[in-house]
Amino acid sequence: MDFRLNDLKNFITIAQCRTLTEGAAKLGISQPALTESIKRLETDMKAALFYRSRTGIELTPSGELMIKKSKGLVQSLENLSVGSENGSSFSGRSIRLGCHSSVASYSLPRFFRELQKIAPDYQIELVHDLSRNIQLKVQKGELDVGLVINPVRVPDLVIKTLAKDVVKVWGLKKDQHTETLICDPDLFQTQSILKKWKKSPARMISTSHLDLIARLVYEGVGWGILPERVVELSGLKIHSISNLPSFEDELCLVHRPEFGKLEFEKMTLNILKSVT
Repeated sequence: MDFRLNDLKNFITIAQCRTLTEGAAKLGISQPALTESIKRLETDMKAALFYRSRTGIELTPSGELMIKKSKGLVQSLENLSVGSENGSSFSGRSIRLGCHSSVASYSLPRFFRELQKIAPDYQIELVHDLSRNIQLKVQKGELDVGLVINPVRVPDLVIKTLAKDVVKVWGLKKDQHTETLICDPDLFQTQSILKKWKKSPARMISTSHLDLIARLVYEGVGWGILPERVVELSGLKIHSISNLPSFEDELCLVHRPEFGKLEFEKMTLNILKSVT
């Protein structure tokens, strides 16, 4: 059996409410986020916990049994996870953090250095994917928090802008001419630049590895489409082509409203905000 402590606490709260709207207001989260939390718990428990109708919600027999067992369980889990006696912060718990691998390269080293100082018992599970997939996984509860480039604003997520970046076309020399373009065509930024670029190179080398794109540009293979931060991190002396289209990126911290209620969750969010 596997479930999240926050989902269980949400369940206990709304079991005393007449509607999900009332429960969401009491918890200080959006109704879609609360609905997702309860669905996740019901999936984990393999049982329906509420009857839902136009007039509101009511506990099912499984829900009644769950409410009797869960209050003591939550208290026991919270007592177990305090860790105040030995200075522990994570106490064996882990946070699932998602971001694109290139975002991880320039944003996470400082995060882990700071986390190591404050909470040496940290447990972080990293997941790498395209930003749009990371956001979807956060919405579904598969990830706790994400560092997402250009997220879609939705009401059931907390989205905070951390930094700006610019995606440009780069070459070995400013006056370089080439018929080869190296890029990740699946990225929205690449697609946007190509739409504005009237006479883009005829040949394309497709790769999702941005570090490789930077290296190939440095070797004179062709032009590359890259974020400025990735180029800076590479340390390679390549130049942006100023007369070609660019795209402004926004790096954001994304999580569900219920995440951040526990101290170790707050600490993680605060460090991410301060070092990114």
